[in-house]
Amino acid sequence: MTKNDAAVVAKAAIWRRSGWLPEALHSAQLVVLGFLGVIFIGTLLLSLPAASRTAEPVSLLNALFTATSATCVTGLTVVDTGSRYSLFGQAVILCCIQIGGIGLMTFTTVFMVATGRRMAIADRIAIQESFYHSPTGRVSTLIFYILGATLVTEALGAAVLAGWWWYNGLYNSVAEALYAGIFHSISAFCNAGFALFPDNAMKFQSDPFVLFVFSALIISGGLGFLVGLDVKEFLQQRYFSKLWRRQVRERVEAIRPRPRVTLHTKFVVTMTLALLVIGSISYYGLEREGAFRNMSPGAALLNAVFCSVTARTAGFNAIDYTQLGGPALMCTMVLMFIGASPGSTGGGVKTSTFGLLLTYALFRWRGHAVPHAFSRSIPAETVERATSIAIAGVAIVIVAGSFLMGVEATGTHDPAASQARFLPVIFETFSAFGTVGLSMNYSSNLTPVGKLVICALMFVGRVGPLTLALAIGSKARRVKFAYAEENVMIG
Repeated sequence: MTKNDAAVVAKAAIWRRSGWLPEALHSAQLVVLGFLGVIFIGTLLLSLPAASRTAEPVSLLNALFTATSATCVTGLTVVDTGSRYSLFGQAVILCCIQIGGIGLMTFTTVFMVATGRRMAIADRIAIQESFYHSPTGRVSTLIFYILGATLVTEALGAAVLAGWWWYNGLYNSVAEALYAGIFHSISAFCNAGFALFPDNAMKFQSDPFVLFVFSALIISGGLGFLVGLDVKEFLQQRYFSKLWRRQVRERVEAIRPRPRVTLHTKFVVTMTLALLVIGSISYYGLEREGAFRNMSPGAALLNAVFCSVTARTAGFNAIDYTQLGGPALMCTMVLMFIGASPGSTGGGVKTSTFGLLLTYALFRWRGHAVPHAFSRSIPAETVERATSIAIAGVAIVIVAGSFLMGVEATGTHDPAASQARFLPVIFETFSAFGTVGLSMNYSSNLTPVGKLVICALMFVGRVGPLTLALAIGSKARRVKFAYAEENVMIG
């Protein structure tokens, strides 16, 4: 140990003893503090004059809103990204999206491994808790897989989009097309929904190629990194193991005798496909004579599928959501609340949570005490977690929506005006909590207090109700006694 290292250790010990540093931070607290730090830095950078295309810099509140929306990969905007922010400002937004999409635990681990630092046991536990269902036991392998898969997928998406836009004359130079491809590929894979076009993705309403690429990137990011790793491990062991050396094959077979897909992956893929199909059919049936009435049957089906894809945390809109009817808006809010999958770049209460609750309710109605799926029993602790997350999500949306409605209706005594504002405000609430970014063109009309409420809601939606609760009370108290049980009538 050098003198500088000894001095740093001694100084940290003094700070820890004096109370400046806590003895230990829970992984949930690390995630919360990390996201807050990225939002704080992003706000400062976006409020600089260099981040604005005009002589007047972006206000601190609007910079905070944009930084929060980018870090929480939401996509709600109060100013136009392409025309208001300079290249420097757009680069800051892109960095916030990438950090928020991949996750702070990933970047922290990559930094520690790249600099040769040893991870303490507490650090390893924190990372493993973030990826609870990882099929690999090596943290460094998992993290570098996530980073590599992200960069490769985003690079492919950027190349395809840039080539298509340059070929069709949307951009005059290759550099402009490549920059737009990189920006939108990262935004789509991270489920952020930020776009450089004033109308978001509406100009591609009749372009099936762009909508297909967007959808593929959104679904890839929304499935979750662990699902991709699990599928890769299964395919490698099932189909490509014959190409390995005998020693490697025997070592892998000793760890995992038979190739299998985990229950988590089966649950996530099944729920994702079900929601995509149900959402597409619902949008097409509800809006064929509405928002899709001027489209051909093929174009209407294409946009219905894209609406179903983007409603679950992506935020790109190829149609004007103010033109949707009430049933379609209700369908959108349900999909936004469910969100993407665990360990992904999206938000919401997650597809597996929704699927577990449906499975549990179905088996309870049939009289079974223990729910099971795909020939596997589901632990009671997992069902309890899913229930607590869903209840917390409903409570947060109700409280935030009620408060936001009260704030936005301040000074308005006209019932008709208040009722006209109700639907856009509630839609904005679901969009912020699900980190979706879809809006009924109301984000720019929010009051200063309303913007702060939406910022808090986006933060909670990205961090997660359960993670936030664990961060506030990370040390579980041991109960030394138990009260007598007594039943409560329900139903």
